[in-house]
Amino acid sequence: MRNAAFRLCAVVGAVLIAATLLGASPRAQARTDQRCYTNAAGTRCYYLHVPPGSSTGRPLMVYLHGCNDPLADARPTGFSLARVADEMGFVLAYPIQDQAANKDVCWNWDKAENRERGRGEPSLIAGITTNLIDQFGLDRSRVYLGGYSAGGAMTTNLGATYPDLYAAIAPMAGAPYRTELGGQVIIDAMGARARPMPTFFLQTLFDQISNFVIGRANLAQWREADNLADPGSVPTVPTRLDVLVAGPGLPIPLTAEHYDSPRGCELAQFTTPLLAEHAIGARIVQDDVGIEVQRNLMRFLLAHRMPAPHRTC
Repeated sequence: MRNAAFRLCAVVGAVLIAATLLGASPRAQARTDQRCYTNAAGTRCYYLHVPPGSSTGRPLMVYLHGCNDPLADARPTGFSLARVADEMGFVLAYPIQDQAANKDVCWNWDKAENRERGRGEPSLIAGITTNLIDQFGLDRSRVYLGGYSAGGAMTTNLGATYPDLYAAIAPMAGAPYRTELGGQVIIDAMGARARPMPTFFLQTLFDQISNFVIGRANLAQWREADNLADPGSVPTVPTRLDVLVAGPGLPIPLTAEHYDSPRGCELAQFTTPLLAEHAIGARIVQDDVGIEVQRNLMRFLLAHRMPAPHRTC
């Protein structure tokens, strides 16, 4: 997969250079390209979707897939979150795990080096993020990270270790940081960068892989970390509860718990598809059947900008 990805990156680069030399604008219309990034931890390729028009000042969303073959199954060129990107005007990056690093193409969120800043896969994902910000002139205050399953657990790792890079995160069907209870472990990882982290969760009720109890533990850990960083910033019980629909073709009920800060912003949201398991949850966050949930996810994330240290909103 890596060799094919490198060949595709070379072809895409040649096309873009040719378009520039001919005077055409390579960003005149929405497009999805494939690129690669390398640092001391290795190389990871990624899909990049840029909406029509200038990229300058746009937000950036980085999405991490779960354990599957993203080239065969996730279909990033038809990834429905790209539709939401065009609607809402954000740039979308979709990093791809290397099968040489994990035979099931899972992000290795549970390895020690991938729970630390500046090492392993977090350094690759953060490097992709910062390179895109610089190259496309994106808005540094509106950079977001989300993922599902193994991608959700890796999102938690980066939320704890790069709180100065991502304004808000979405660790969906993921595990708590270092698979521990309590928020102090996140505060310790954040160090001097510690601040409340706005967080969107999605956890199917009958998830047989990352079960519902794990999802609630993840919510509790982040809520406690937020309150350690800024006491009283997040309530212990929801302030509001909504009933949602996933989108066309998937008539299952979803509940959304909202945790609003006393300062007036929503610091956490926990969405539960009630009659669903792990694979259906993956469809909700990646396919057209879950387009309304994806729009809701991005509305939550885009409502947040990188705040000053130790502040909630």
